[in-house]
Amino acid sequence: MSQGKQYTEAQREEIIQSIRPYLEMGFSRNRACSLIGLTPSNLCNWTDKNEALEIRLQSYENAVNKLVMANLVDAIRIEGENDSDSKKETTRWWAERKMKNDFSTRTETDINIKELPKPIMDFREIETIEENALLEDYSNKKDSETI
Repeated sequence: MSQGKQYTEAQREEIIQSIRPYLEMGFSRNRACSLIGLTPSNLCNWTDKNEALEIRLQSYENAVNKLVMANLVDAIRIEGENDSDSKKETTRWWAERKMKNDFSTRTETDINIKELPKPIMDFREIETIEENALLEDYSNKKDSETI
């Protein structure tokens, strides 16, 4: 691993170019770093100091998303022509999992609290009953000790 090692600008650029294909395939930065033997903290330090590098890495990471969007556009354009197109399913799978903000299948609902059913048992009441019973036992023991 390369922890603590200083790199020249040329070496950094070479490392970034070696990470690029992995990011473009959809690997996380941490996984891409581990695949080439770079510590993720090194990459993080580089991006903290260099905003342009951060932007480049984000563009590499979005390469698959760009392809997914292109596939979606194509699928929409030719919808119905070829329902057995495997690209559609693969694209849908990727979009739902990796582009959740835009393509999540999760739905949000507005629930009015007043509409929720009344609980069968309120556990807070049970705790109060148990606490009162303990206090009674304690006071009964104290009273018997003082006699």
